[in-house]
Amino acid sequence: MATWLDGTDFARYALIPEALLPTWEGSEADDVIDECVSAFRLAGHDVLTLGAEPLPLTWLAGPLTFARWCHADDDTGLLPAVRAATASDGWKDVLSLELGGRYVLADAAYEADRILGSLRDAQQQPEALRVELPPGRYRVQSTVVDPDAETRFVLDRLLPE
Repeated sequence: MATWLDGTDFARYALIPEALLPTWEGSEADDVIDECVSAFRLAGHDVLTLGAEPLPLTWLAGPLTFARWCHADDDTGLLPAVRAATASDGWKDVLSLELGGRYVLADAAYEADRILGSLRDAQQQPEALRVELPPGRYRVQSTVVDPDAETRFVLDRLLPE
């Protein structure tokens, strides 16, 4: 079972570089709210955003893939669906960006105090996930997978260039 961020009020998640987290105000991604996958520059860093719908989201470190839960009874079919999609040609190139180091994935509208509090409090439903990436240029690709008639996930993967 993956650790899911259970939806977002803002309909936008941000992959925030840890170095920028202490000053994160929650309004930085306002200009990209309508994009499913987008990026913007902030203080010399690329910030990846995912969303456009308030869907639960998780990070799968092995395949460098973000998964958004559209509908499913549970997430047991997620990893087999990701493995099956890896070799498919249904991926759409979305953008390229520079990433590397430690990040926090959270609702883009949350302020730093809320995100940091979530990371410290293991008793509550997680509102942020830690993500670590090797430095480099990445291509972001997206696809939709339907492992069966009742299950759908949106996948966004990072491919080192």
